[in-house]
This record gives sequence, structure tokens and C-alpha cells, in this order.
Amino acid sequence: MVRPSRSGLIAASIAFAGPALAATPLDDLIKPEANTSACFSRVYDAAHLRQHPRQATTTITVWLRYENMSSDARGLVLDLGLAISRRGDPLPYFAQGECFWDAAANRDTSGQRMIKSLNKDEAAVCTMSAQPDVFEASSAEEGGVVLLDRGKDRNTLMVYLDEGQTLVKRATRGQQEYLRFGADDRVFLLRRTDIKNCAAVENAVTEPEPGVPPRQR
Repeated sequence: MVRPSRSGLIAASIAFAGPALAATPLDDLIKPEANTSACFSRVYDAAHLRQHPRQATTTITVWLRYENMSSDARGLVLDLGLAISRRGDPLPYFAQGECFWDAAANRDTSGQRMIKSLNKDEAAVCTMSAQPDVFEASSAEEGGVVLLDRGKDRNTLMVYLDEGQTLVKRATRGQQEYLRFGADDRVFLLRRTDIKNCAAVENAVTEPEPGVPPRQR
């Protein structure tokens, strides 16, 4: 999958932001206003996992939040917090990204459609950071790409993962781990849930390390 640079993502966010954001399908899932948030999750039971032995993901949660950009640019940025739990591991992985709607999100540099199950070109492109913005000096290294789209109704979110992502555990957020995802771990249908169910995700990607002030973007 083509990975836009983090600086390119910010520039695109500025380009798409303004006094009034252009409407996108995500507006049905989360209102494009500062400080609005939404939570979507999927927990796979034992029966499902027995039927899909190659699926390693047991739980996936997405926390979305709009915030004002901390610069002279006018507009909003959509933050993404991602949590993934996997078979045989009691501790979830977390990642953080920033998203913008792209009319050609599902096309690579050769013009080929990257994710066949997403039968259209447009989606929200989320460039993930290899380390959450919780340290005074945070690496600009990219951790992968996630695509988002509205599901069939306003309470469902489709999540399309890159073939691999760099994530962290909550207790060791400075130690990055790269996970590869097979075909059964790349496309997920999540359902809206109470915002309190995203508290752990929000904490993992936004709570500063002790003694470190919040990072200014």
C-alpha cells in the first residue's frame, strides 16, 4: 500500500480543512466539529474464532476524535486511536493516526485498486505514527496506513488495515513492535459502542508520560 508521508498528511488535512469541511460519509459516524468523538468496536467470540482459525485478531477498537489544529491553519483534524488484541496475548496493541478523506484512497501509484473488498476509490486515509504523541520528542517515523469508510448504516465503521502496522503496548509505549496481518486480519466491520469503551484507547495514545508536557503538533 502506498504510504503518504506524515508531513504530506498534515498538508492534506489543511487542504481539506477550512471554514466548512466538505461533507464525507464519515459525517454520518462522527460530527465534524471540534471535540466530538465516537467509539467503534468488535469482539470476536470463541465460535467465530473456531470458524476462522487464521484470524489472529480477537478484539479491535477504533476511537475517533476531531480537534482544532494547533497552528495558524483554520480547520479540523480527525484523530484515530486503534487498539487490537490478538490470540494468546493478554495485552492489546495500540496505534495512533491522523485521517483525511481522499477521493483516490484505494488506488496505488499504478492506478490499481489496493483493497478489492473496498469496491470504490474513496475512503478516509489514516497515516499511523510509529509512536504515539505522548513524549516530548516523538519520532516522525510512520507506522502504516489504515483506511476507514462508513458501513451500511450510521452505526457501523469499516476498517481496512495495511499488510503490517507498527504498534505499541500501553506499559511500554516507547518500544515499537511491527505486526504483519494476513488476509483474515485486514478487513473489519465495527459497530458503534459507548464512548467509555474507548477510554483505554484514548489513554494509551494521548496520556503524556510522567513529567512530560503534552506534545505540541
